[in-house]
Amino acid sequence: MRILTIHADFIEFEAKKKAFPGAEQGIKEGKQRVEECLVVFTAVEKNDEANLDEITKKYVQEIKNIAQQVNAKNIVLYPYAHLSSDLAAPQKAEQLLKDAEKILHEKYKVTRAPFGWYKAFDISCKGHPLSELSRVLSVEGGKKVTENEATSEELGSLLKHISRSRLDTSKLQANDHRILGQRLDLWSFNETAPGMVFWHNKGLIIKNLLIEYWRNVHRKNGYQEIATPQIMDKKLWQVSGHWDKYKENNFVTKYEGRDALIKPMNCPGGMLVYKTSPKSYKDLPLRVAELGIVHRQELSGVLAGLFRLVQFTQDDAHIFCTEEQMEEEISRIIDIITNMFATFALTFDHIELSTRPEKRIGSDEMWDKAEQSLEKVLKAKKMQYKINPGDGAFYGPKIDFHLQDSLGRTWQCSTIQLDMALPERFDLTYVDKDGKEKRPIMLHRVVYGAIERFIGIMVEHLNGNLPLWLNPVQVKVLTITDDNIPFAEEVVQQLAEAGMRVELDDRVESLGKKVREAQLQKVNYIVTIGEKEVEKKTVAMRTRAGETTFDVPVDEFIKKLVEEVITKTIS
Repeated sequence: MRILTIHADFIEFEAKKKAFPGAEQGIKEGKQRVEECLVVFTAVEKNDEANLDEITKKYVQEIKNIAQQVNAKNIVLYPYAHLSSDLAAPQKAEQLLKDAEKILHEKYKVTRAPFGWYKAFDISCKGHPLSELSRVLSVEGGKKVTENEATSEELGSLLKHISRSRLDTSKLQANDHRILGQRLDLWSFNETAPGMVFWHNKGLIIKNLLIEYWRNVHRKNGYQEIATPQIMDKKLWQVSGHWDKYKENNFVTKYEGRDALIKPMNCPGGMLVYKTSPKSYKDLPLRVAELGIVHRQELSGVLAGLFRLVQFTQDDAHIFCTEEQMEEEISRIIDIITNMFATFALTFDHIELSTRPEKRIGSDEMWDKAEQSLEKVLKAKKMQYKINPGDGAFYGPKIDFHLQDSLGRTWQCSTIQLDMALPERFDLTYVDKDGKEKRPIMLHRVVYGAIERFIGIMVEHLNGNLPLWLNPVQVKVLTITDDNIPFAEEVVQQLAEAGMRVELDDRVESLGKKVREAQLQKVNYIVTIGEKEVEKKTVAMRTRAGETTFDVPVDEFIKKLVEEVITKTIS
């Protein structure tokens, strides 16, 4: 069974048409609206059929657990076949939902959306950290499956299956990063690895350049970089709290009989690195960054290209500091975030300061100090912000930065989080001037957030027209005849030696066709070399905007490109 829960301000739905002849009878006509509710989108799967009673109990208990966490009194059970491709028989799935409805009625007000109908719905998600959760539920039982080596015929069928792309472009807009990624040969997705990216050479160039830029910025700002293991023992995640609180979203594996997690978050590993040696007040502030690959289970129905992934790279950093250093460190983080996003012509739509929730750790005095420090820095930097009351994490308040792209959409990427939990849980200390051990303040922050998601945002924001410093192919050199090829190869060599990413198109095709193809590839500069250019040892340069300049000396052209890369000009 797969479920997706949404804690919603409301959901409004209406049955439109039967999806199959055996659809549920006697349903309510017209729109139904439920406010302040937990919506449970549900797909009952074929392997649930052997243990319907047990899976129903587990389903009901999971709903109760989540409802308690978000303090929901109204439950909406919503059959949603799109969460799975291996569905149970309709009669069994419908019966399970009806049984669950009866059990939940004892404690909650329950609404069940009609089974077997196409439905229109409108939902308003509350948007807090627990407002969207996904779960995969299963029980032991069913038939034992014995695996045998596949025959050659079966291997052919398997190969055909795994070669299929997951991308259906029929419902996507032209500027969707999934279409642009396919057209520009940047990345692809495949059914063998749901929610994970197959980086092609050109796409990996973009990712690596963003990482290189990130590293340069952080090196200049006094950060160390670390890397922690991908698989770590269950004990670590019990200490951090991830084992109990987020177990259903983690990938559990075993090593020598011990449970372990494939890393869902970078923070706990960073705590272990801090603890490897004694720390003094002279070591603080200690700024530690990690570009860690993390894995989190997501239902296949909510995956969306680079925007929602199972495997992604998180640009985490943790700043360990004293209380006196905290405000200065927060200010420095804001400067990094502001300057980095200005490089991509991305501006803030709004900034949110999320304050203490009802359920939290730490004293009111600690929360007062933490919230006041974050707010004081925002005011000192004259940044417009709004208070998001009660939406902080249980371990500390946070600042969220929401960006606006060229399409008018907003994205929450960067976060500054004051963490009062992990230093306590991991018993982090430093020796102060008075010789006494004290607990460091810990600031957790991300700039890009998930690098893959940021790339998707940026590619759509710029409609694939990447700036010169970030474009995997910066210059395309075109020849008119074969006689032009020797000089064209010299130009390509000079550009490559200057660090440019350049391709030569010396095919026997019309110049018009070559230019059109280069434009579709969204290269920054198209260089044409004909008889005059060979004679004068110059190039004809065409920008992406269509402006053409003739008789440009090669060294001047290279100088222009180098300057544009250094300044990271958006064009």
